[in-house]
Amino acid sequence: MRALSFVCLASLLVLTGCQPAPTVVVESASQQHRGLTVSGKASVRVQPSLVVIRLGVTHSDARPVAAKQKTERAIAQVAQAVEKAGIKAEDVQTSNFRLWQFSPYNKRPGGWSCSSILEIRVKKVESAGEVLERCMSAGANEVESVEFTVEDLETVRAQARDAASAVARAKAEQYAKNFGFTLGKPASIVETLPQNWDYMSNVALRRTNVGSDSSSDGSAERILSSGSVEVTLTVEVNYPLQ
Repeated sequence: MRALSFVCLASLLVLTGCQPAPTVVVESASQQHRGLTVSGKASVRVQPSLVVIRLGVTHSDARPVAAKQKTERAIAQVAQAVEKAGIKAEDVQTSNFRLWQFSPYNKRPGGWSCSSILEIRVKKVESAGEVLERCMSAGANEVESVEFTVEDLETVRAQARDAASAVARAKAEQYAKNFGFTLGKPASIVETLPQNWDYMSNVALRRTNVGSDSSSDGSAERILSSGSVEVTLTVEVNYPLQ
């Protein structure tokens, strides 16, 4: 019996159970990979164990030294607020510092602006809203991002890899049975880059500017929502058919 080649591009969302109808493409014998090629896609959702907050202070003045001093004083106050919130010193670091000159525009006089950004790692996810609110009250007027993630992401990725492999194997076995073939050992295995595989995977709040007159009304608690972290991975396997 002449061997046929199939490419099955179908995805499986492991937790939701959603599975679109598979698409099967019959390849000619001249294709580079002969046999049966299947793909398996899986998503794993876990609760976040880490929140990375990037926020800071920006101040302007006609003199560069004055702009820098204003920013440094405010950053020191924010750092003290973070310490009082129970965040350890090793979980706080300066991620960006800028001092630049701006030109007059629309009746606004020229001058200098200075900004400094702190990166705060909050390991008690439920306290992230309180930490953000304390920082804003202490003088932070710029929130760059609030990112929910998992410290041990490799474990989550391994779970997604196992699930995707199982999906691909099940597809291959089903097609081999239906068409009367026996699967050989995989000739190739290709893993695609997983989706949401970095700290930007679950951004709840992107860059925003907070006015200096902002009051502490619990708004940070409503803005932040931990939700879940999702890692999606796809594997493509080619089996020779016997």
